[in-house]
Amino acid sequence: MTPSFLDQLRTALRGKVHADLLTRGLYATDASHYQQIPTAVAIPQDEADLLAALRVAHAHGVPVTPRGAATALSGQTFGPGLVLDLGRLNHILEINPQKATARVQPGVVCDHLNAATEDHGLHFAPDPATGSRATFGGMIGNNSSGTRSVVYGKTIDHVVSCRVALADGTVARFDNAPLPATHATHDPEAAVAARLYAALQPVIQANRNAIVKRFPKVMRRVSGYNLDAFVPGAGHGWFYQNNPAMPPLAPHNLTPLIVGSEGTLGVLLEATVRLVPAPQAAALAIVHFDDDLAALRAVPQILTHHPSAVELLDRRVLREAATNPATRAMAGWVKQDPAAVLIVEFCDRFLTPENPANPADPANPTQQVAQHTQRFATTIANTPGVTHCSVITCPKRQRDVWETRKLGLGLISNVQGPVKGQAFVEDACVPVNQLADYIAGLQAACRERGVDYALYAHASVGVIHFRPELNLQRPEHVTFMRDIAEHAFVDVVARGGAFAGEHGDGVVRGVFIPRFFGPDVYAAFKQVKTLFDPDHLMNPGKIVDAPAMDDPTLLRYGPHYRVAEVFSQNDSTPHPTAFRHDAQGGFAAAVEQCNGVGACLKIGSGTMCPSYMATRQESHGVRGRANALRLAMSGQLGSDAAQSLASNELHDVLDHCLSCKACKAECPNAVDVAKLKADVQQLRHDRHGVSRQAKFIGSMPDHASKVSGFFAQPAAWLSQLGFVRALMQKRWGIDRRRPLPAMSSRPLRERHLPKPNPAAPRGPVVLFDDTYTRHFEPHLAQHAATLLTQLGYAVHLANAGCCQRPRLSQGLLRDAAAHGAKTLAKLDALNVGNPNAPILCLEPSCASALKDDLPDLVSDQALAQRVADRVQLIDAFLANTGRVTLKPEHANPLVHNHCHQKAVFDTNPQVDHLTAPACDAGCCGMAGAFG
Repeated sequence: MTPSFLDQLRTALRGKVHADLLTRGLYATDASHYQQIPTAVAIPQDEADLLAALRVAHAHGVPVTPRGAATALSGQTFGPGLVLDLGRLNHILEINPQKATARVQPGVVCDHLNAATEDHGLHFAPDPATGSRATFGGMIGNNSSGTRSVVYGKTIDHVVSCRVALADGTVARFDNAPLPATHATHDPEAAVAARLYAALQPVIQANRNAIVKRFPKVMRRVSGYNLDAFVPGAGHGWFYQNNPAMPPLAPHNLTPLIVGSEGTLGVLLEATVRLVPAPQAAALAIVHFDDDLAALRAVPQILTHHPSAVELLDRRVLREAATNPATRAMAGWVKQDPAAVLIVEFCDRFLTPENPANPADPANPTQQVAQHTQRFATTIANTPGVTHCSVITCPKRQRDVWETRKLGLGLISNVQGPVKGQAFVEDACVPVNQLADYIAGLQAACRERGVDYALYAHASVGVIHFRPELNLQRPEHVTFMRDIAEHAFVDVVARGGAFAGEHGDGVVRGVFIPRFFGPDVYAAFKQVKTLFDPDHLMNPGKIVDAPAMDDPTLLRYGPHYRVAEVFSQNDSTPHPTAFRHDAQGGFAAAVEQCNGVGACLKIGSGTMCPSYMATRQESHGVRGRANALRLAMSGQLGSDAAQSLASNELHDVLDHCLSCKACKAECPNAVDVAKLKADVQQLRHDRHGVSRQAKFIGSMPDHASKVSGFFAQPAAWLSQLGFVRALMQKRWGIDRRRPLPAMSSRPLRERHLPKPNPAAPRGPVVLFDDTYTRHFEPHLAQHAATLLTQLGYAVHLANAGCCQRPRLSQGLLRDAAAHGAKTLAKLDALNVGNPNAPILCLEPSCASALKDDLPDLVSDQALAQRVADRVQLIDAFLANTGRVTLKPEHANPLVHNHCHQKAVFDTNPQVDHLTAPACDAGCCGMAGAFG
């Protein structure tokens, strides 16, 4: 890196250019187990910015790696030079319903295009599990497919044309239009395409026979460059063979060469993609098996019924789905404890004359599909190994099944400790009739080494994501990875399969390409690379000249990885974090739970992550924050880990976290950034002292107890004065434009509630009077107590103190532990005639503090657990009584569920009470100090 490179880059771009170590570290990884720190990161604002960045990098000989959502599992989206974040090039340029096409920029997210085309009854068919954040640049670069590839094929089957920027900023347009002369000036983009096509022809002709021989004949093949697309009989064109009405691409259209090239030939500027009619009806058969190999042996028979998907989930995935906060409410479709299930989907578009549905009523696709699926379920029930088969026709329940399936990777990796299911043989594709034998061989190879494993995914096309569970920080496990990969590679080749069937080559499989394709085809790949990228600057080390899969300089968690001891500023002894993080096995293990797959990067659905949804910055997602913490605690941001954790740079990354805890429930790995942030805040306080703002907000319960009542009105009047607001902004960082909530002049007291009746027929309950209810809105407690009393309960006011949410939100964890222990002790000792009387909370963030945070913080864990077991939200308690029917005051209400309630409790009771749908409207902004 030279200063002139960065200076010129910043001058040439309107977008941001980052060269600080922390930001570069955030862009050093993807969802693979690799890491490579780049020289710089640029975020182009538009196409002109992108081309300018390429020209500057080319002039300085700096390698370039394009990057979308970086959900790659094989290690394609990092590099040693300039990383280009293409997330801002996210415009849908055109939707043409008549031609059934769309024109998109590389940063457009797959699900966003499908939402835009839904009204036309069309969709982009490839459906990777990461579709909520996968961008077209990444999907085209990786030749993505998905659960329904058995009927839709891969991305290559759906890309009509594209525009690509080469390493020097030159633009080529690949489409079906006739090519001009290579020296034409009236259409320079087409002229570049003509030059490349002319130079490619001798390469194809010289290697035609080798291409036919060495390219595998399975549909799911995404390795190397797609030279087979230009040689009849080489195996390309599966989708066209099965969809003869689809017009093929012109022979000179080099778009298939760009698809699957992993950013090694150029940077996608835009693409025209084919849209297909969306199915009108679907149904699922959930086939349970007592043996996973029996499930795989049943797949060929299942395919004769023309399903649109056949997905496998094994026992390890299913058991985790039943308990994981992200899936447990959706996993009721799994019965008992099967060894594996096959999710078999049927859609109306793929019912064939050989398998008629309901000839009596062909106009009713829902009924057609349901009857077809039921007949299939009856037939499959007699298959060896089948223990149960259920049919799901309800669209909502089908969504639950597919959401659980999409989170399969997270469910596999959500285990305590460094031993994780690793992605290195998960991508092989073998003929379906050999799938069970291939997987049996892999299982045996793992058992020989004492390695456990999990498996899931695309049984319909012979691609099972098989994940051996290894700890790559142990040298012998790195050896196991290499040995198991070698076993898999040899077996795949012997069976005529493809070693890369979905996730691509990247670092993990690139080293196998020369052996897989042979010297002639590999030499052709190198010629193609040089033709498009003469200086080999585009995403080096991918597809050609790849490093070893176990290169120690690239392993994110290799034998070199160490978590540094964290020392207090005021103490020479090791300084443990305040939270124990029992569920994950400690602070470091909690950080390392993030596998990089980026479920936090979705936009427009769920709650996680509100700050990322607002800013679209990598540093503001759960993945970015977890990566920043990992880099800091492992000494990669400086040898003094305590200093790095307490630094201003890390503070900036964490400061925009609202502490909404949505990640705890929606991240399949349950990475609770709110809790991690609080720990780091405490470390920062230890090193730099507690800020005035943190003290002010953390002690809000103390202020409220002194001001509410007699001083409430004067305080409200004073807070409206301009100089008072200016003082609060200067001293405590409270924005002068933000009015403070008014306290009550009549704070809550026990005498304000109905007197508990010892003979109440339904027994005692404890009403937790949180700080806000007691000092700001006491009428809420009064209404709750009145309702509970009328239902026959004896209501006892807790009067136990604060739940400590204000201190928790500011990282004042030792204070929170000390005060919280007193609150818990008072609740535990409260004599209401029943030691197990429910403790009812009105505010979800208080309930989550009592049930989730304090038990992981205070020293008396038995006490904390006793109290936590009694804590309930009042809506859930009322729902369980079965005696309350609420009538909304307004017609057609929507319920905006509380983020902490989603994270720790169940949101269904309040929705059911009001017989109103949940409103998934995003973040209300009230979590933590933001509220």
